[in-house]
Amino acid sequence: MKKLWFLSISVLAIMVSAFLIQFQIGNTSIETITFFPLNDAVKYKSASTSLTLLKDKVNNQHQVDWKVHSSLDREAYLRQDMGLLFVNGLLKGKFAKWEQDTSDLSQEELISYGESARYDAISFHYAELHGDGNRITSAQKMSDDMIYVVDSHFSPLQSFTIAKSKQEKEWKRVLDQSVRNRLNRSLKIAENTFRFKAADYLSVPLDTIRKYEDQSITGFTKKETANILGKLWEGLYKNYYLGIKKSDGTAIDPNGSTMPLILIAKDKSHLLVVTQTRTGESIVLKQLLQDRN
Repeated sequence: MKKLWFLSISVLAIMVSAFLIQFQIGNTSIETITFFPLNDAVKYKSASTSLTLLKDKVNNQHQVDWKVHSSLDREAYLRQDMGLLFVNGLLKGKFAKWEQDTSDLSQEELISYGESARYDAISFHYAELHGDGNRITSAQKMSDDMIYVVDSHFSPLQSFTIAKSKQEKEWKRVLDQSVRNRLNRSLKIAENTFRFKAADYLSVPLDTIRKYEDQSITGFTKKETANILGKLWEGLYKNYYLGIKKSDGTAIDPNGSTMPLILIAKDKSHLLVVTQTRTGESIVLKQLLQDRN
């Protein structure tokens, strides 16, 4: 059996709706990302995600150094950074960090893999700010990076971001096609399971979502787009990063699941987040984009 999660959030609502799934470990609540109205006066001085192939292999596997850093222009009541790393379209790594009364956050992790691969990393940088009169606002930013790693018996270990040589262009074509095929299969299964038509949506793989920091989603203002992004990341944190709840009620680690595909309805009513667990179960999250009252 497949399960569809309905998550209802208004784009312009000041108070954020509670999501259906709440995660706890024992009796201790997990820190979470909660969207509050954006504070245009607060800026990020820097925000970066980087992927670097290390020179030497370990246990016959290459290693990629994954770093995330962000710096706000002031101390915030709470700073949070969340990072997701996909290898050939599947989640390979994730990390998140929270600190109070700080402006800067940094994280780093080594990722090991034994084959040629495309690495896509995307991070969401978030700050919660408390002002006068118990007013709570937020600031947000995204960063990303990607590299291709060629790990073959027929050539030296190497990496590139922009394909220049004939060999690099061929590896890029092969690895890109592999990711596209994986995401297309995931989408097709979701279409057949939940009876919707992909043609009714604007399709945005998660690794390309950052472009909407600089441009509006078609049919929405820049402010509405920023709100959509903030609430999207809140939902991804609570319902993807912390664990994917299956139809039998159990929650599994998202590692090994497909890169989320964001489908924005052309009628501006809602968006869908499509993914497939490592066991093959199709998951669709639904988020309303405007009040219909």
